[in-house]
Amino acid sequence: MLETANDAQMQWSIFFVYGDREHIRSLLQSIFVESDDQDLIEAHLGQTADLWVVEYGRRVGHVDLHSLITIPGDVPDDADRRQVAIDWARFDELVPASLAGPRLRHGEELGLLAPQEDFADTESHLPLVYPDTPISYGMQVWVEGDLTDEPYEVYRDPHPVHWS
Repeated sequence: MLETANDAQMQWSIFFVYGDREHIRSLLQSIFVESDDQDLIEAHLGQTADLWVVEYGRRVGHVDLHSLITIPGDVPDDADRRQVAIDWARFDELVPASLAGPRLRHGEELGLLAPQEDFADTESHLPLVYPDTPISYGMQVWVEGDLTDEPYEVYRDPHPVHWS
């Protein structure tokens, strides 16, 4: 689960909950490399970018994704586009290709067993949200108590549901 959070003017987080490393890779690629929306890129560079590795309902790992993202060279303020690079080799080293336990799928809720304990030493907003507000597969925004699926309009879903 990728969580980007900000506490500047109000507490909010965006949760990207997926069961496959390639979904997170695709999401990062679309936000930082392929996006022409400089405001979106800048916003993400100014927020936390924590990848929480969850197996059997417990947090078993953490990757600060900002450690993998660089902006090569000096970029003038009037530049048309921030050139962002992601260290994909390091991403592959740090992010497990597969996890133990059942894989989360569309329509399923993330079942955290001890969020208060597992996230106590982090800046995550999960302990404020969960278990009162379930977090499901996909993308959701949490703003001071309210959780919505708003990001579907802002972000390209790396694993959309295809109805036949």
